[in-house]
Amino acid sequence: MGFRLSSVSDRLWAFSKRAVNRLYYANGGVGDELMLTAVAEAARRQGRPLPVLTNLPELWSGNHDPLCVQTGVERWHYARTRGWLDTEIVHVAYRNGTLRHIAQQMADHAGLTLAGDWRPVLHLATKPPREPRTIALQNSCRGARYSASTKEWDPERWVELTRRLQPEFDLVQLGTPADPALPGVRDLRGRTSLRQAADVIAGAALFVGLESGLMHVAAAVHTPAVILYGGRSRPIETGYAFNTNLTRSPECAGCGLNEGCPHERMCMDIPVDEVEEAVHARIARKST
Repeated sequence: MGFRLSSVSDRLWAFSKRAVNRLYYANGGVGDELMLTAVAEAARRQGRPLPVLTNLPELWSGNHDPLCVQTGVERWHYARTRGWLDTEIVHVAYRNGTLRHIAQQMADHAGLTLAGDWRPVLHLATKPPREPRTIALQNSCRGARYSASTKEWDPERWVELTRRLQPEFDLVQLGTPADPALPGVRDLRGRTSLRQAADVIAGAALFVGLESGLMHVAAAVHTPAVILYGGRSRPIETGYAFNTNLTRSPECAGCGLNEGCPHERMCMDIPVDEVEEAVHARIARKST
């Protein structure tokens, strides 16, 4: 661990936190953190708000559901190992490959049941106007904290999909510089913060992407989405029923594998025609 508490000021910091008895911690990426916001909202509605520990404080900005939001995860853990704090840090862990949504598994740690219409919570400083012909795209998770080849759709199919959509829509690509560039689209890869990406998605008529952190961002900002699901996990585990989830269900679906699929990723054999049709159907549904 790179962080060390040693100075008097650090000991005083630990002393100032002694009133915090328990913290709930997702210990994951953007998706896990946003699902924890749904748990925090459920707790607040039931009159027992949760104290939260996070590595991604920007996702909690303006969110008044938690009892408190603490940062500095390594500092908290180290202070506990030194005996300066006895705060219980509850890792809201979950298991893959079950028929229970990960968010509900997280809620179980706090003895909570999520409402049937739950979704993540993300407060934007200002709500951008919805552009009816703009589609935000994320075509890869290569640069994500937790990347997985089992989530990736064929790059050539992405290129063909964008070629078909370009005459009708303003396409905006989000993601990281590690993601393959899509020709002819507005390229914002690596050029936005997480909250700026949320603003782009909030202003789009539709989000088209993979099972990823930005899928959860789209849910939080109420942007309809078409999601291409690999077999690593299934929509029932990580997805949202209000999205259009395109998937295949071979017997091995829900395998939890990040790499090394022994079946040539048959779960991602989703035709371009099917995705294009889903995009037009969602756009038409929103405009009626």
